Amino acid sequence: MKNNFNKSSEFINETKKIKNTDFPLHELGGDFFAMSKIEESNEHYFNGIHRHDFYEFLWFTDVKPRQVHYIDFIKYPIHRNQLFLLLPDQVHNIDKQDKVGYLFAISNDFFERLIAGDIFKLFYYSVNFSIIVPDSQVCLFHKLIDLIQLEYDGEKRPAILESYLRSWFLHCIEFQKEAKKDGNADSRMNLLMESVETHFKQQRSAAFYANELSLSAKRLNELSKDTFGKTINQIINDRLILEAKREISCFDKSIKEISYELGFSEPSYFTRFFGKQTGHTPEDFRKKTGDVIR
Repeated sequence: MKNNFNKSSEFINETKKIKNTDFPLHELGGDFFAMSKIEESNEHYFNGIHRHDFYEFLWFTDVKPRQVHYIDFIKYPIHRNQLFLLLPDQVHNIDKQDKVGYLFAISNDFFERLIAGDIFKLFYYSVNFSIIVPDSQVCLFHKLIDLIQLEYDGEKRPAILESYLRSWFLHCIEFQKEAKKDGNADSRMNLLMESVETHFKQQRSAAFYANELSLSAKRLNELSKDTFGKTINQIINDRLILEAKREISCFDKSIKEISYELGFSEPSYFTRFFGKQTGHTPEDFRKKTGDVIR
């Protein structure tokens, strides 16, 4: 199957909607991998707020000034030769106008096989992984793209694509390490983010996560602030707010239902928490979401 992004019947089946106001869920279907040039892709899949059930990698090889897109309600500027990784279920909004580059769609199983162990955690728990490819390395990335495209347009052999894509991702990770100078970053912070992702709805105390990592709460907060610039409580609150925004914006559940699902004993407590963190009530945020994203 070639040019899957240009033919909706061969790429994404946008079928999972509970109500008209829900975010469309773009699905990869039975494919394990698809790619396209951004400028040649079906515009339908760029306009409007949506989610994916797969990993999406965007490489913007050229953009006009002041281009942006939104990931989980946060505006991100787009620069020339910048790459972004979108995780499954992240809320995304972008148009393809004035943007040139490449788009990869990768099934969950295939991506997690490509990026195994600690390398996978680095991607998954970095949240909105992004790098700008250095000018000196752009030629290398284009050569890898050519190899990936050649195999994709040809026999589409998983083992060959896996080899090329793994090389692509490993170079991405090396560039990020160089940019952040974090080659000696504490690996326990990956475990922390994994634990938060698993337990944030039930566990809100720094002591719980410190015990998970066999550290004192004070030491864990020190490491967290050094690595992320935030305390454990701030990280947990950020994750709760992100999940709350996702649920509120889907219009599928009442605010009361969402508050209980996020572990709040009373909806009023959730409303106060949300207001303190965002400056909006849940109801106001639900009404304003469309305007905020556009």
